[in-house]
Amino acid sequence: MTVALESTVPDRMTTAASAVLLGDAHFVRLVRWVYTARLICLALAAPVAILQGSAVAAISLLTLTFLSLLYSRGRRLMELLISHPLLASLDVALSVLLLLSVSSAQPWTLTAVCTALAAGLLFPRHVLWVLVAPLALGAIWAPALMAADTGWADWLAAVAGLPALVVGVAVIGAVIRHSTMARIEAQAEVSETVAAIGAAEERARLARDMHDSVGKSLHGISLTAYALTRAVDQQPAMVRELADGLAHGAETAAAEARRLLMALRSGQWDRPTVEVVSERLRDWSARTSVPARLNKTAAVDAAAEVTHQLVAALEECLHNIEKHAQASEVDVSLLGGADTIELVVSDDGIGFDPAVLAERERAGHFGQRGLRERAESVGGTATVVSAPGEGTTVRWTALRQP
Repeated sequence: MTVALESTVPDRMTTAASAVLLGDAHFVRLVRWVYTARLICLALAAPVAILQGSAVAAISLLTLTFLSLLYSRGRRLMELLISHPLLASLDVALSVLLLLSVSSAQPWTLTAVCTALAAGLLFPRHVLWVLVAPLALGAIWAPALMAADTGWADWLAAVAGLPALVVGVAVIGAVIRHSTMARIEAQAEVSETVAAIGAAEERARLARDMHDSVGKSLHGISLTAYALTRAVDQQPAMVRELADGLAHGAETAAAEARRLLMALRSGQWDRPTVEVVSERLRDWSARTSVPARLNKTAAVDAAAEVTHQLVAALEECLHNIEKHAQASEVDVSLLGGADTIELVVSDDGIGFDPAVLAERERAGHFGQRGLRERAESVGGTATVVSAPGEGTTVRWTALRQP
């Protein structure tokens, strides 16, 4: 979401900017309190207006009271005020009439101060100064100030009082408005960044899942299909064998796709980690006829996201063992402490030189990188220890609650 902000277009009020401002509950509450404060000032001033018997003061008082009640009720009436600057002009005109029609200084002056503060909060600068100028001039020519004309010093002191206060609170309101817009813009940028990071992480997770399951099965099907076309005319026995392998590979890919979809829909990673790991080992052993046992279990559970990444790492290890290791047995352990969980997968296969891993990654094989990225995504690490003729051990760790 991109927010059109007044701060990026100085001196130009936009409807979008007002909508953004009035969408902030704290800002709306502040404006409501300003009009509520003006309402209180008008209530305190009512006895003075009645005693003076001024019709202009009474009408101004009643109308301002009615408008203050409306504007203090909520957002929709504020939107109406912003959309129709003539309403704001009427509000300012009534405040000026009130200043000019009475002789007592307090609390009429605070009414004008509240009007100036509301104008600073609600309107951009080019509208604000049009509204505040009459208020400041009205404050200068108010009877209360003119009565203080006992000398130039007293008159200058009076001018520096209420008129300066009206302009000052209008500026404060404008500063609050600008700060609120900046805060909303920052919050929108943070939300966009968090959403982008979440989407990127989800894409990376799906890519790893596809690589570790369906992608590998489809690659095997593709290789078998190429071999089938080459042998179809010359080696009928091999063709039958390859066709069987092709059918088996297709069934495996379909099963992996179903399992991936079920995981996305049902959230099966909420089950205990040890239960999911044991299930995967049983399925793999039944399919490959290679014994795979969970021999040590010091950690039985972790967060659902950790279980998901751990089981995906286990499947990557088992796939590599099936494809490359020529192992006769696989030992698996679930270790860890109060805060961490550790998966250890060892086989007694032919092993390999770890130096070839970097070369394979440059050739486009990202299985080992996927192991590391899965571990890092849940606060852990992944290491591979192997040597020709000595089997392979993969140690994969994570935080239980990342």
